[in-house]
Amino acid sequence: QSAADMAAFKQLQQACIKELNIAAGDASLLTTDKEVANPSESVKCFHSCVYKKLGLLSDDGTPNADKIVKVAQVRFPNLPLDKLKALLTSCGATKSATTCDFVYNYEKCVVKGIKA
Repeated sequence: QSAADMAAFKQLQQACIKELNIAAGDASLLTTDKEVANPSESVKCFHSCVYKKLGLLSDDGTPNADKIVKVAQVRFPNLPLDKLKALLTSCGATKSATTCDFVYNYEKCVVKGIKA
């Protein structure tokens, strides 16, 4: 849970923004955990791009809960672990048509739960 971990996470975010050609306005919302109104397909794929680079998704797009917990602890260090795990479990139960949609909705659900 070091500053280096957070810096590495931010670098991956920037790499995905470039890869997916995400507009600067949307990019700044995504990197500050804010919601993008009417997200484009690239915006929806942003989180799955980051998850893949971090090794948080298996080849079939299933989230790796243990790894996600570790990354979430870096991103949200003030959140109690039990609340975090409960959120990841309930948000992970949603089904979506594509990996991009799934991870996008998952991420949105987790962030909403953390801010609640």
